[in-house]
Amino acid sequence: MFYKVVAVVCLAVWLAACGSNQNASNLSAGTTSTTTPTFTSTTNTTLRAQTANNTSAADNFPTQQNGNLGANNVSKLNVHSLLYPGARTKVLAQLLLWFGQSNHMNVGYTSNNATQVQRQIEDMISRGIDGVIVDWYGPNNAVDQTTQLVMHEAEKHSGFSFAIMIDAGALGAYSCDGCSPQQVLVNLLQYVETNYFPSGAYLNIGGQPLVTNFNIDNQYSVDWQQANGQLKTPPRFLFQDDGGFTHAMSDGSYSWVMPWASDHGLGYLTSFYDTGLAFTDKETVGAAYKGFNDQLASWGSGRVMDQQCGQTWLQTFSQVNSLYNSGNQLPYLQLVTWNDYEEGTEIESGIDGCFSLQASLSGTSLQWNTSGDESTVDHYTVYSSQDGQNLTRLSDLQTGIHSFDLCSVAMPPGNYQLYVQAAGKPSIANRMPAPVSYTAACGN
Repeated sequence: MFYKVVAVVCLAVWLAACGSNQNASNLSAGTTSTTTPTFTSTTNTTLRAQTANNTSAADNFPTQQNGNLGANNVSKLNVHSLLYPGARTKVLAQLLLWFGQSNHMNVGYTSNNATQVQRQIEDMISRGIDGVIVDWYGPNNAVDQTTQLVMHEAEKHSGFSFAIMIDAGALGAYSCDGCSPQQVLVNLLQYVETNYFPSGAYLNIGGQPLVTNFNIDNQYSVDWQQANGQLKTPPRFLFQDDGGFTHAMSDGSYSWVMPWASDHGLGYLTSFYDTGLAFTDKETVGAAYKGFNDQLASWGSGRVMDQQCGQTWLQTFSQVNSLYNSGNQLPYLQLVTWNDYEEGTEIESGIDGCFSLQASLSGTSLQWNTSGDESTVDHYTVYSSQDGQNLTRLSDLQTGIHSFDLCSVAMPPGNYQLYVQAAGKPSIANRMPAPVSYTAACGN
């Protein structure tokens, strides 16, 4: 369910047909072929498809001062391509379902909307994400109603899973006169067991449904073993951080973004993975994130982890790759988060690589200057257009190459607009500047 090595022909239809399952490893240098490629006028894509918002973020969502990128055109390269070769890691996105409520930021959409849920899951799948973990706040509220929409949508997509993370806030919000936190926990688990475990899309480990929680043990004194005994279908419980592996009922643990960490959380992640590697009988859920900034959250306390223009995102994957490989797999990786706009961790609208380029023409050589760290770029794609709307792909070029010989393709005589796109690494924004004009003059 993860990724395929796809032939170069897949890149020729780019977003139009291959979606996120493309792999950009087979790229042309543009000038090394001994024969001249035949130019065809087939339209591969459109300017709009390569520049307009292609995410499930609202089209009118603006760039924010906490680092959230405004609605953008982002790379749909498979997220698994950032992992070690041969990775069978399930990549799950942490999903928040409270937007549209008056006590949360306006992000331009309402979570409790079937069409929006469909857009989000289809966007995730297009990026190679395997499932979601829902931050759940108990039954009979808007978040629960939306969780049911997520379940129904997940069931439409083979191989896409969902699971429940019971937030500590669910215990405080649950209406139960005279109930202790222990009884509330039992009631919540029984509700999840009845309403979500039976779904064919619910994430299972060895035939048992997965349940995580957020900060319950930090805020309440509860007996997980007693609660587990009240269930007909005992789940696999995953807890938090290093200590989660030694919890009395632990089947594993997950890591998170740590905004207080001066090293962007890399030391915390190393400790977490080292601990997980020592517990070979338990599940390890790693974390990848772009950064953190809660200045726009009503509960914010000035916590900031800089995005480093996409480097924080890439470094969290490198941390995984330094400790795991095809013979020693990381079972799960959680993207923290898909859409927490308030704490500045969302990747839904894309990640800003702070990269730009400018194209120019020198004779029959298309050239481009770049600004920013090219490590956030996967490859360059050169397009031509005769109407300024429909694009034909001429070539894909590796990073480090900043020119393309236009005589290497047999373009019929005529006037063209030439575009160069910097295709970002997974979920990083693509960049395509204004075109340059060209009159085919190679005598082909």
